[in-house]
Amino acid sequence: MSQPQAKSQFAMSNGSCSVAGFRAADGEKPLKGGAEKVARILPGMHGRLTKGALPARLAVISLHVASFSAVIAQEPPYPPSQTITAMTWHWDTYKTAAIGSDLWPVTWGPDDHLYLAWGDGGGFGGSDSDGRVSLGFARIEGRPENFRGFNINGGKHAARPASFPKEGKTGALLFDQGVLYATINLQDGKWPDVNHVLAWSSNNAASWIKNDWLFARGQDTFEPAKFLNFGKNDSGVPASLSGYIYLYGVKQDPQRQGNESLYLVRARRERIRRRDAFEFFSGLDIHGQPAWNPQFNLAQPVFNDTNGVAPAGMVYDPGLKLFLLTAFHNGPGQLGAFEARHPWGPWSTVAYYAAWGGMGMAGEGLSCEFPQKWMSADGATLWAIFSVYGEGAKEGIKAHDRFNLIKVTLSVVRSNQPR
Repeated sequence: MSQPQAKSQFAMSNGSCSVAGFRAADGEKPLKGGAEKVARILPGMHGRLTKGALPARLAVISLHVASFSAVIAQEPPYPPSQTITAMTWHWDTYKTAAIGSDLWPVTWGPDDHLYLAWGDGGGFGGSDSDGRVSLGFARIEGRPENFRGFNINGGKHAARPASFPKEGKTGALLFDQGVLYATINLQDGKWPDVNHVLAWSSNNAASWIKNDWLFARGQDTFEPAKFLNFGKNDSGVPASLSGYIYLYGVKQDPQRQGNESLYLVRARRERIRRRDAFEFFSGLDIHGQPAWNPQFNLAQPVFNDTNGVAPAGMVYDPGLKLFLLTAFHNGPGQLGAFEARHPWGPWSTVAYYAAWGGMGMAGEGLSCEFPQKWMSADGATLWAIFSVYGEGAKEGIKAHDRFNLIKVTLSVVRSNQPR
């Protein structure tokens, strides 16, 4: 794997504009002096600021300047993408629902619906207290512009009582061959010193079965975080990866010092429920092919960021034939987006935000996933489902503790030549 590189032009990237400041609109003068400095504290917000447009936005700037003053630009861990040159978040499409419920991992089911999970709330139609469960499961029907959410297991007016009413959380969902899988944080200790277990549902989240072995807690043990999602019911897996289910995670750190690396584990899909089926990525062999080993202490990271790594999502984009990874490096406003041709890298930086959506550093970035169902055929138009929590998430777009949805477009360099 190539060594991570830092490029300063991504330190404060914004929508379709990277580099340190904001690009001026066609025919207008670029920002200078104080105006340029003010523009630099608004990364992650859609649109382009110009010198002429600045006064009209002073009211918005004054609301956020206090919280942004503490934001320090950080260098991204990988060089800029040569394929995806810009990432635009269309905040005019931004929608929220299920206020009081967080997490929201997502996967594409065989019935063509999206399936999700939430924590500590009532789900769709509920609140932080109304219908509250520790862990609930839901279904989304329709297109993102007019979606409908239904609580399946737990929550307000749910079809079934909660399987995890008091304890349990998940950030990882995957539909594969008609079975819905989740890794469950059992909440049997002080976070993050907890055990995780693989669970599955054969009836679209109505009921759940837990495995009889654990991803055991303890210093430097593997902590599962996110399944690698492909298409409908896990279809469309590239031939070189077929036959396996893939799961990302971190080294558990009971001392809460934070993580800087992601690891990748796989298991034969027909043996996913067996402890001895799991094998970890342990580097590339002399032919450049991935090597796998059942022992986690021999695992090699597939992604590193010294600013911090909180796994947010991983999906295959078939239109671009790329893997898209999202990870928060600090709090809710510090999101990184990366691409690679293989799930173990090497990675390139698509965007690296210091105050994404106008949000701050206090709190947690929990998830940011692009369901393949809602990708355009060319792979350049996506919809993001994301979840953030804490005081920083109450700033800017105010996305704290709820289901969040927004349209995203990628500017792509098309080429018939291999990279």
